[in-house]
Amino acid sequence: MPLANDGPILAFDNGASAIAQGKVVKLAPSGADAGKTVVTAATSDVAYGVITEDSSGNGQAHVAVAGSGAIVLVEASAPIALGAVVSPATNGRAVTATSGKASFGVALEAAAADGALIKVVLAPSARVI
Repeated sequence: MPLANDGPILAFDNGASAIAQGKVVKLAPSGADAGKTVVTAATSDVAYGVITEDSSGNGQAHVAVAGSGAIVLVEASAPIALGAVVSPATNGRAVTATSGKASFGVALEAAAADGALIKVVLAPSARVI
């Protein structure tokens, strides 16, 4: 399966670190990478999309944008159930969303363990109640 289908894939400036395909990303709020694409670091981060192909540091990051309805492969940071709402996690991975955390999509497959690649449909970022 291609890493993404159906939905806009846009190019954004990448931060200093390379980012692998399938990573969940945000815009860095401050520091040397301010306004550039970096991987999410916590479930409190608001993701703006998922990287669709490997990107080099300080290059261009190709991102399937959250809310686009694109179906992408995302790396899980823990087991995730089929149909679960997902949130960003550390190292640009996804985790099952919990109350008060920002979500970015819905799992179209289950993840049995950390590191599994699963299909996720990108939905608008929202807080899970």
